[in-house]
Amino acid sequence: MSRPLRIEYENAFYHVMNRGRGRDNTFLSDDDFKYFLYSIEQASLRFNIEVHSYCLMTNHYHLLIKTPDANLGRAMKHINGLYTQYFNRAHNIDGALFRGRYKAVLVDADNYLLHVSRYIHRNPIETSTPMVDDLAKYKWSSYSSFIKRGATPKWLVRDFIFSLQGKKRQYAAYKQFVEYENNEEISAFYSSKKLLSVLGCDNFIENIKDYIAKSNSERKLVSKKHSADDVISYIAKHFSVEVDDIVMAKKGRKEKNLPRWYAIKLCQDLTELNLQALADIFNVKHYSAISKTVCRLNALMIENKKVKLQLEELRGCLMSEVKI
Repeated sequence: MSRPLRIEYENAFYHVMNRGRGRDNTFLSDDDFKYFLYSIEQASLRFNIEVHSYCLMTNHYHLLIKTPDANLGRAMKHINGLYTQYFNRAHNIDGALFRGRYKAVLVDADNYLLHVSRYIHRNPIETSTPMVDDLAKYKWSSYSSFIKRGATPKWLVRDFIFSLQGKKRQYAAYKQFVEYENNEEISAFYSSKKLLSVLGCDNFIENIKDYIAKSNSERKLVSKKHSADDVISYIAKHFSVEVDDIVMAKKGRKEKNLPRWYAIKLCQDLTELNLQALADIFNVKHYSAISKTVCRLNALMIENKKVKLQLEELRGCLMSEVKI
């Protein structure tokens, strides 16, 4: 039997899941859960992935991941491998821990990401025997962070999920949303005996088909071929500002510094630099500030189509300068 198709491209969203071999437990102690979260953190730094939701159960896990660098396979190999090594060492066993290849569902972010996040967070009470009576009490899920009831890992990205709701009282609104049961379409999708590789509307699926049909040479046209200096210099020249106005974070600045936001987003998309490297370039103390800036820009683009068009124009101009 052939393996399901892996569709990887820049800035794609995936619902990634895997369970223990033979349905055996993959987490036996609090230390196990903590180390898996550490493995996620290491992958986010090394491979520049963004984690938008997670839920670790006793014998499986769910992750909602965005891949700015089209490298899901490498990131998941790192997470699963690092954790398996730890688990075998900690529990004095040997061999594979997970049931073969992880599953990854490519998600249409505009139409389904919010629902997938809810599905992931409802896992502890959707089992035949609920693990908690209150989702906020489940320690190994990002749900408590989304409703401001627990500490938030620095690598967890929440703003984009919140932006999809478009409501001011984001924590209360998300809590109310998750308390509703999963809708019928989502429930039917995940209860299917053969899980599909894509969850999206017709237009999204058609666009994915177009991507799959591209030749390898065409895909190279969108590969990383810029330096951060190239991107920053271009943005500075385009907006007639100094480079320092882009790379230096100004404290107490109330207005949106769009040239800086654009530069951060395009450096993330068009270079091979990870979040920590970008944090150093843009003079912020922690790499999470890069993800937060990108999330603010993503939210702004949803509200203001002119901002989105301007970003795409800048991207197009930079891409046209690529020398193959």
